Amino acid sequence: NDLMQLIGSQGVSSDESDMGLEGQTVYQMISPAWHSEELANLMCSIDSMIISNHCPRVRHRSIHGQEPRQHIPSDFVNEDVVAPPGLPLNCYKECWLMSLLPSERRKL
Repeated sequence: NDLMQLIGSQGVSSDESDMGLEGQTVYQMISPAWHSEELANLMCSIDSMIISNHCPRVRHRSIHGQEPRQHIPSDFVNEDVVAPPGLPLNCYKECWLMSLLPSERRKL
């Protein structure tokens, strides 16, 4: 929970919609450039839990609100998202960290 608060909205992948083969809307994930693979996997696991918990249980009323979007992975990267400081180092992509100036790395 603390990690998610540190990540905030800066750590959430954006998406781009497109029409799928059967006419349904498909949302492709656009990950922040600083996201590590470990963080991306964690975020996907959380998304999966949210989607599975959104389904109503047997003999219960349906859940109100917008349906969670089904996202598909893509190679798109958002270079403009600012990385939040204070995260564990394994949340940041190593090659992205190495591309920063030493003074920028210290700020993280």
